[in-house]
Amino acid sequence: MSFIPKTGRGARKRGIEILRCGAQTPTVHLRGRRIERDVGAPLVALSWFYSVLSPRRRRLGASPHSAGFQSHAIYGLASFLALLPVLAHAQPPPIIDREAVYQKSLPLYQYDASKPLAVKLGATQKIGTAKFLRFSYGSTNAQRVPALLFTPPSASAAHPVPCLVILHGLGGSKEIMSGMALAAAKFGYASLVIDEYGQGERGPLKTAPGSQAEQLAVTVLQTAVDVRRGIDYLATRPDINTKRLGLAGVSLGAAIGAVTSGVEPRIKAVVLISGGGDWGLILKTLSSRSAVVGGRDTSAFKKIDFAALNVLLAPEDPLTFAPHIAPRPLLMLGGRQDTTIVPQAQSELYDAAKQPKQIVWYPQYGHVPPPEVVYPAMQKFFAAQL
Repeated sequence: MSFIPKTGRGARKRGIEILRCGAQTPTVHLRGRRIERDVGAPLVALSWFYSVLSPRRRRLGASPHSAGFQSHAIYGLASFLALLPVLAHAQPPPIIDREAVYQKSLPLYQYDASKPLAVKLGATQKIGTAKFLRFSYGSTNAQRVPALLFTPPSASAAHPVPCLVILHGLGGSKEIMSGMALAAAKFGYASLVIDEYGQGERGPLKTAPGSQAEQLAVTVLQTAVDVRRGIDYLATRPDINTKRLGLAGVSLGAAIGAVTSGVEPRIKAVVLISGGGDWGLILKTLSSRSAVVGGRDTSAFKKIDFAALNVLLAPEDPLTFAPHIAPRPLLMLGGRQDTTIVPQAQSELYDAAKQPKQIVWYPQYGHVPPPEVVYPAMQKFFAAQL
């Protein structure tokens, strides 16, 4: 039985457009892009976010980071999730043109670099030979980003040092990544470590049942822009050499790092630890065992059509952005026993990236291999690339 609801004014007002489709090649518009499915029966084609990113709306001055844009987008996202069971009848899964998605998604990651950072400096403390500064800075959507900046003793205006941007995993915080930042300081690198959106001092978010996908999308998008604003701050410091800037991300931080590196050219080398792509695959494997990751219960995803979810989250999927890390070098480190970001998801991300790239597997380890193997690999890589 086909489900072909009528297009109505109410649906258009809610940011959703439901269209009648032909029997051969329905077209699904998501966030202003086209995805075609070759199916043998009529199905529903949804156009959400299209009205948000349409040329007409952009001409009217709607910003991807305005409050109105974000609330409109989140409503459309929630409405789409409510209709995912309908899309479960659409076979085969859609083929995603990720390059088209990438080009359409770029406006989501843009921001006004001329706006003041409104930096608030806290105390500078010493730990071992390194120093770290607590501070915060402004980002888009009226967000403030709590951060730590670690500097080695050699850092000065006369001797600016290379810097790493370090991103933590789900449920983590900037403080959790202090060990990596201190290890980097021993090798002569500064490190910028932030609390990602909805985590650390910025969380936890009050997530309503069934809204995890929306929160994941916003977390990736907002944190990517937060990192770019953090790099703007680094560029104001005479003791930091932003021409030698690397990124290291762990788990969710690796996924966000892949997305960020795909839109931020100032990042010159990338290390992704236990990072993967294909949100549908990742959430399907986690929900199948009702995994709790970073305090988040993934069992709510069990009833979702994961093929449709992949379409939904394509503008925040590392697979979409990985090809655009090149020609900058990429190193991936992963455990073969990983049940959180399964090896298949890690391999998909690696395959999506272009040369130069390298992946190192640790057969005996699961999610996030230990520092004694990760830190030396990072040090060797960044020493050669930065």
